[in-house]
Amino acid sequence: MKNTFFNTSLLQASQRIAAGSTMLYALDKNEQAVDISTNFKEQLLTNFCLQSWNRYPDMNLRDIEEKVALYCGLHHDNIVLSDGSASIITTLLNYFGLNGKHLVITQPSYSLFDYHCKTYNIPYEPWLLNNELQTDVRYMPKLSEQSVVFITSPNNPTGSSISILEVENLLKQYPSTLFIIDGVYTEFAQEDFTPLVLRFDNLMVLRSFSKAFPLAGLRLGYLCASKNLCHLVQKLLLPFSLNNFTIHVARELLFTSAFLNDSKERIQQIILERERMFTYLRERFNSEILTVYPSEGNFLLIRFTSKHLFEQGLAKLSDHGIKVLNTSSNVLLENTFRVSIGNRYENELFLQTMTSLAYPIKPKVNSSRKSNAMLFS
Repeated sequence: MKNTFFNTSLLQASQRIAAGSTMLYALDKNEQAVDISTNFKEQLLTNFCLQSWNRYPDMNLRDIEEKVALYCGLHHDNIVLSDGSASIITTLLNYFGLNGKHLVITQPSYSLFDYHCKTYNIPYEPWLLNNELQTDVRYMPKLSEQSVVFITSPNNPTGSSISILEVENLLKQYPSTLFIIDGVYTEFAQEDFTPLVLRFDNLMVLRSFSKAFPLAGLRLGYLCASKNLCHLVQKLLLPFSLNNFTIHVARELLFTSAFLNDSKERIQQIILERERMFTYLRERFNSEILTVYPSEGNFLLIRFTSKHLFEQGLAKLSDHGIKVLNTSSNVLLENTFRVSIGNRYENELFLQTMTSLAYPIKPKVNSSRKSNAMLFS
């Protein structure tokens, strides 16, 4: 099946800019921009209608666990399924908080960590990123046997990653400390921490089908860990957490060769678009206007150099119907927003809107005179 992920006219983006867009382009949730095909949906719904909806979901999900394990190179005993990785995160935070563990969480990172801890009065110690927004072991708080460390890598919303070598060193140096890596953007990154769970009993890796697959609405996530850790987590999760339809899609579609190949092609196209957008913004905009950070996720983080530029930038994007995530309230992320990688048309619309914000010409290296041109039209 040929993927039409980016088969849209770039000319439309210029026309939309000129005419003034009233449509909404959702580039704020890191979802895939293009839905699965109607053929896939029709196949699923026809078979799903034959099932009994008046019964609770199946609790024996070993067949799905085996398929997930095969996908990521593990054994079914290393897999725990859940209704999204966020559900596992909140369950673990509650469990370790109630048991008085010393929680250490990289910050800034996935906003759910901070939000949930503050809502439920769960104390944690932040592990702050460095000035380049990288996870730096030199900044890590002091750990003990009571410590549980949460690391988001690739990190959301910064896009940065910790290296496998650094993770291995931490696992060896602190064998009594549990490390939990939120790796839901693994498919877009250069390194995969998942195989490490076969070697280290103090590691959990969270994964998802909501980012690399066009299935955010399915709510299917999973945890990878040793057999003993998986057994513990399974006891913490509510029974019947996966609904009948999620189970049906996982069994009938998710691991078919056609769907897997389609998803792999989407991933590669998103990575290419991410790098194209990063290069464009890095080359066209002077650092006195904005900074775009390298990313290993399906998004980019952009920082304006002043609150004035930042506010006008968000207003301009909003005027053209482009919705991005305002991340400026997070620690270390003043005047920043995160933009998801959409389809080619959405990305071009975003880039052209950004170009309309400011004069993107960088000053010449030998120029001794700074431009006094107005930044915004």
